Amino acid sequence: MDKKKDKTTGRASMIISIILCVLFVPVILINTVMIVKTYTQPAHIPGIFGIKPVIVLSGSMAPEFDTNSLIFVKQTDTAALKAGDIICYLSDGAAITHRIEEVVTQDGQTRYITKGDANNTSDRLAVSPQQVEGVYIGHIAGLGGFAMFMQSTTGMILFIVLPILLYLAWDIFRRTQESKREKARTAQLEVELAKLRESQAEETDLSVKR
Repeated sequence: MDKKKDKTTGRASMIISIILCVLFVPVILINTVMIVKTYTQPAHIPGIFGIKPVIVLSGSMAPEFDTNSLIFVKQTDTAALKAGDIICYLSDGAAITHRIEEVVTQDGQTRYITKGDANNTSDRLAVSPQQVEGVYIGHIAGLGGFAMFMQSTTGMILFIVLPILLYLAWDIFRRTQESKREKARTAQLEVELAKLRESQAEETDLSVKR
């Protein structure tokens, strides 16, 4: 009965460990990479595998996507950009995501005339290829606020520090329980061996008396 209980407990511990790894490890890795890239590449939007998340702060691209959406842009070859593409670019340190109206040449250099879908006029300044961070590939409405929270000190504690502490606490608890079970099994084995020795000694005494 105890062996069955130990096996069941062991399986449960393994399943919980796997679930914690699946949930926490990607979150920890992604957040860590994003934070590191923010400091090592301050002139660019941090991303993973060429995909960069950007929080939308205005409604200039409605109805394509609206304020508080989390959009995703992918690094691309700027030479392939054309009218109709939605690009994310940096202007004075701010990320702007607008649609290309026209690709032009100014002073022998390629430039992109952009405009927000909800705006009445084109953007005042043309965009250079060096400013482009990527081309829009999709979005999740309403997730921008959550993403901003994750970038805050509280968010970092909840989504980086806390998962690490929870995993470590669970690992310590799991190892402690396994150690207790192992000690219990060892103690039980010693009791059974003592009984066996006692039984053998009694049989030996009976044989001698006969």
